[in-house]
Amino acid sequence: MKDEELFKEKAASGYTVCCVDTCPLREECLRWLVWQQMPATKATFSCVNPKYEGVGTEHCAYHRNARKVLMARGMTQIFTDDMSKKVEQGVRNTLIERYNRAYYFEYRNGKRIIPPLMQEEIRQVFRDYGWNEEVEFDVYIEAYDW
Repeated sequence: MKDEELFKEKAASGYTVCCVDTCPLREECLRWLVWQQMPATKATFSCVNPKYEGVGTEHCAYHRNARKVLMARGMTQIFTDDMSKKVEQGVRNTLIERYNRAYYFEYRNGKRIIPPLMQEEIRQVFRDYGWNEEVEFDVYIEAYDW
């Protein structure tokens, strides 16, 4: 799917946009790029308040970087044969507690993508349980971090 089509799809789905044409970050902001694809047939939509403190500045809290990042998909191979049951069970229970059981299995089975920040959180859980080997997810894809 081309980026322009993806942005149109996001605009139609209710993604919060930003229409501050004077923002110095606009050309590299997903919210502004999606705004550019907003159809004229959509009467209402969710938009960042341009009057809110910091919006439209270099320090905007609502800025979403338009650079693709490496997302992970699937955790079916994340527990290895040489990993102790104590580490495996501790990590699994912590992840289920943190993300809830349904989401854990959606992440595990690749139905939900895992953004970079969450990948690092998962790796940290392994380290907290004493696992110092590399933690690899099933597949990596380039995608926007919405």
